[in-house]
Amino acid sequence: MLKLRSDYRPPAYLVTAAYLDISIFDDQTLVTTRLELTKNPDAGTGANEMRLNGRDLELKRLSIDNIEIAKDDWPLDDAGIHLTNLPENCVVESLSVCHPETNTTLEGLYLSGGMYCTQCEPEGFRRIGFYPDRPDVMTIFTVRVEADIAYPKLLSNGNLVETGAASEGRHFAIWHDPHPKPSYLFACVVGDLECAEDSFVTASGRDVTLHIYVEKGNVGLTGHAMDSLKRSMKWDEDRFGLEYDLDLFQIVAVSHFNMGAMENKGLNIFNSKFVLADTNTATDTDLHRVESIVAHEYFHNWTGNRVTCRDWFQLTLKEGLTVYRDQCFSADTHDEGVQRADDVSLLRAAQFPEDRSPTAHPIRPESYREINNFYTATVYEKGAEVIRMMAAFLGRDGFRKGMDLYFKRHDGSAVTCDDFVAALADSNDIDLSGFARWYEQAGTPHLLVKRVDDGKSTITLDFEQTLPETAAKTPRNPAPIPIRLGFLDAAGHPVATSLTPDGVSADEHVVLMQKATHRQSFHAASGAGDVALTPSLLRNFSAPVVLADDLSAAERLHLMAHDTDRFNRWDAAQTLAADAIIAAATGGNSLDADAAALSGAYRNILGEADLLDAFKASMFALPGVSVLESRLNPADPVALYHARMRLQAALGDGLSDIIAAYLKDDVRHALQASDGGRALLNALLMLGVAASSKQAEDIAAAQVLDANMTLSQGAVMALNNSASAARDVGLSAFHDRWQDNPLVMEKWFQMESMSVVGGTVARLKTLMQHPSFDPNNPNKLRAVLGAFMSGNPVHFYAEDGSGFAFIADCLIDIDGRNPQISARMVLPLTRMSAYDDGRKAQMMAALRRIDKAKPSNDLAEIVEKALAANS
Repeated sequence: MLKLRSDYRPPAYLVTAAYLDISIFDDQTLVTTRLELTKNPDAGTGANEMRLNGRDLELKRLSIDNIEIAKDDWPLDDAGIHLTNLPENCVVESLSVCHPETNTTLEGLYLSGGMYCTQCEPEGFRRIGFYPDRPDVMTIFTVRVEADIAYPKLLSNGNLVETGAASEGRHFAIWHDPHPKPSYLFACVVGDLECAEDSFVTASGRDVTLHIYVEKGNVGLTGHAMDSLKRSMKWDEDRFGLEYDLDLFQIVAVSHFNMGAMENKGLNIFNSKFVLADTNTATDTDLHRVESIVAHEYFHNWTGNRVTCRDWFQLTLKEGLTVYRDQCFSADTHDEGVQRADDVSLLRAAQFPEDRSPTAHPIRPESYREINNFYTATVYEKGAEVIRMMAAFLGRDGFRKGMDLYFKRHDGSAVTCDDFVAALADSNDIDLSGFARWYEQAGTPHLLVKRVDDGKSTITLDFEQTLPETAAKTPRNPAPIPIRLGFLDAAGHPVATSLTPDGVSADEHVVLMQKATHRQSFHAASGAGDVALTPSLLRNFSAPVVLADDLSAAERLHLMAHDTDRFNRWDAAQTLAADAIIAAATGGNSLDADAAALSGAYRNILGEADLLDAFKASMFALPGVSVLESRLNPADPVALYHARMRLQAALGDGLSDIIAAYLKDDVRHALQASDGGRALLNALLMLGVAASSKQAEDIAAAQVLDANMTLSQGAVMALNNSASAARDVGLSAFHDRWQDNPLVMEKWFQMESMSVVGGTVARLKTLMQHPSFDPNNPNKLRAVLGAFMSGNPVHFYAEDGSGFAFIADCLIDIDGRNPQISARMVLPLTRMSAYDDGRKAQMMAALRRIDKAKPSNDLAEIVEKALAANS
């Protein structure tokens, strides 16, 4: 059933207290919910009724104010219990049965790797017990958990109140969370687990105990996650004045999890791959990702838990804001330029294609059929960019004032995106109403910038914004676009300019564009002389738009060499590489001239002593196929892939002497000592192997066995698309070394699936029969099928349609077990509008095959949107 944001009504009743009893047995789990209800004064007049949501539950007993209702009179339907004619204050109690031991959806309470755990966001609690499962019903939970003593750890939210023996061979624990929360933040974990313990002293002097629970034998892999947690807690105090509010913070790592992690109050549940990590088993990128996700879930304690969403249409209220916060943490912790490049790379590769797809939607959608389908890059990453625009507009101090007022007004409440924007506006006495359009409209704005008066001391720019029509059919009105820009002279020095002839000069300005067009002149400061000015536009990617300008290749090389904004240096390299690849893919360009120019620019960057190795490495990352596709209609992903590989080889040839110098033993060993050095070494190794350098191939073959995972995996990735025998030897050696480590084996699955040399459909079928592959584990599915779709365009987009047909069959099978995963994995199949008629027809045939199999509601919503948009 379609749900509309406009249909929101406050709950008729509030839950003033909730008491849960969860008793786990091998063949069933008994759940008693005792809810103290009171009429909601904000609900207005109307029927005294309450919906207790329930799904896949067996109701055993129901009572109101201790008066048991006969089974024949139970107001039970497919959606749960619908209570009517309730008194203004009452107690409703139910006893139900659920079956975590057979629950493969990984929602609600389920069994994972020998432990019982929960996933309740967004609507998983209704698979545990009957409850008003909506985010605006917040209450104080007291929870009793009982299980066999074979499961010694009985965990839930809040503070541990009591433990003891139950019946013979069983025990219990009682937990109380003093902070009101909605049911989606409830958590429970029962298992035989090891615990890593540490502590943190808050700014006000309180001692907080920190626990990370893992399966036995893995406690030694928790050090990085624990350190990341403590640094996150300190950063949130320093940057936003936010302290942790309980005496205990717990993390549990589980092997079967649909998402990265979940911020349940005081008991975060994590996908194991984002907790268990050290330099032997995880790359530097993996470690950074662990740090980022630990920070993200911890930051949710305030932006998501203490203040939560009124309804699921407001999901970006907590997710976009918290992504922005974790990005700021990562930028403060590492190199800001590299972090911004990483953030924008993800946005362009994942969110921009979503805006062009049949599933396009605003960051705050107006309707949905299945809320699971709105955990998207639009809600998260684009939502973060909208927060970033407002934060930059207000300045650091102004944004902090807005956050302070937001928490003062709404702590302990479920609110809306409008409430958040109002707090920012009111605290700064400023009108932010124009930014509401970013919440209402789908699509990526296109920003065109042209020089209309390119004088020596004055330059005038015309700005024009357009919003393409999307499948969402939302309004297409001009939205505020903050354009951060500056100018460079011929020597590469910043040129101070003013917005009026007599105005204040500065090296950088922010032009807030609020209409469809805007013209702005910039006047060089007195004494600058007659100098040619090169614009540096959209610095630090100040708005999530597609930029088109009139800069020449020579001017981009100038920015790449000299711009003081490191993001724009990186982005100039991205644009130059994309131009070269597209020209080669569509017109047979030899790449010689483009590769020579880029090689010279890269050579100069490698020679800059004041640039960090991590930033130098980021400059060598070529744009991915999904980013390149956006510039062509129709796009040929296979041709783009081959052109990209040719550019990589040409760059390797053009830099062969300097790559050889970097690969000499003394230089190479020095680089291996730091994360930035390792990233740079791997980037150069990739270019050397692409250019068929014997030196690079030999070093990569040896480096596969390095004790450091960054170096080992980097070597395999360098060889992975090479036709040389070293590829097969390297992958086999990697497999044999790590075949007993499930998390590292996911890397092997991923590399095998992404290889255009070996990752055929036949090979994928073999991988899915491997002893380490688990068809019920989302990580394994993503490592094989997800990597194939995102990283192997040659075989996924094969002309005979075999890649599409194979994925369709796999998704039909997965959907019967885990609808969330099938719905998320189908998205690449729905984006056929970018391709030629032949590929469109093949993708449509694959979707029709899925539709004919009568998929779950999750999968059906996406498939039907795609079929309707392309019929």
